[in-house]
Amino acid sequence: MQIKKKEVQNKIYLGAMEVFKENGYSGATMKAISRKSKVPIGNIYRYYENKEILFDEIVFELYSSLKYNHIHEKLEKLSSKCDKEPKIFLNNYITLATSKPMEFSILFDSSSGTKYDNFLDELVEIRGEKYLKYKRKNNVKYENIDEDFIMILMKSSITSIVDICKKYSSNEKLLRYYLIKFDCFFRSGISDKFKEVNFHTKD
Repeated sequence: MQIKKKEVQNKIYLGAMEVFKENGYSGATMKAISRKSKVPIGNIYRYYENKEILFDEIVFELYSSLKYNHIHEKLEKLSSKCDKEPKIFLNNYITLATSKPMEFSILFDSSSGTKYDNFLDELVEIRGEKYLKYKRKNNVKYENIDEDFIMILMKSSITSIVDICKKYSSNEKLLRYYLIKFDCFFRSGISDKFKEVNFHTKD
């Protein structure tokens, strides 16, 4: 009986992922999930009271893991030297994106109308604030660069990491390669170029 219950839940889970990916959270309905999963809608309601709870079931573990990854990221001094292997922070992205590619895409592309709607901005804020604290603590200074611009760069970096993960989640080798390349480009670009460019500062 327990095995049967797990099988039904798995069918609902897989069907719901397809519906959320195709239609987004706002466009998804329990009827559509029933059709896609081939599970009677009455049975679905036995397991999930509404589509919000079902959406949580799909993305919450990934959401929690990504947020934890950002909160516990260890920042290092920027350098023009490129790494041959991804740092722990990027390695965690690789693991999560390749193990849960559909959930990854749903979380970032299909969550409009849910409590996860602004998750990307949340990650940017976590990393940005962490970097600004690191910058102040270690007296890191870039000529004519203000903190608002640094936050814009953080948003660009996280958006790019997420986009790379979505694009190459089915090929771990390529995903690893492009994340290392991006990290090298981003970190060395900041390290080497900021002092060479005369940016306008705020009044």
